[in-house]
Amino acid sequence: MNILFKINQFFLISVFFITILVIIFFLYFQLNNKNSEKIVEYKTEVNVINPRFIKEKSNNNNLEIIAKKARFLSKNEMFLEGEVKYSSKKFILESDKVNFDQINFDASSNQKTLFKSNNILIASEGFEVKDKGNKIFFKGKSYIEIQ
Repeated sequence: MNILFKINQFFLISVFFITILVIIFFLYFQLNNKNSEKIVEYKTEVNVINPRFIKEKSNNNNLEIIAKKARFLSKNEMFLEGEVKYSSKKFILESDKVNFDQINFDASSNQKTLFKSNNILIASEGFEVKDKGNKIFFKGKSYIEIQ
């Protein structure tokens, strides 16, 4: 025999109704909290404004890095933002956001990059500078124009 037929019908309907009310009440507050507006404040901590780094290389050739703002990531590494220029007498490398090592003068970025030299123009999706500016690797799709 079915056990539900032995239970009082009024009691069974009451429990069912109360259960449905509890579920509706719970879902209402869950959905209501998701629709409320949340204000998120993005704080950019800037440690240095208009940083400039210069490293002398051989043959009176300087390596210079200029940006609008910088933030320290560690003792030797910085995150440079805003029209970052990595330049020497032979080339200029421009990007918006660059990770930079102050000791080795190595740099890398995944942002759009523009490289200008005497006869070469390269636009790429990122770059990596190694060996104190002697080796430059370009990442992603690149456009190369040789004059």
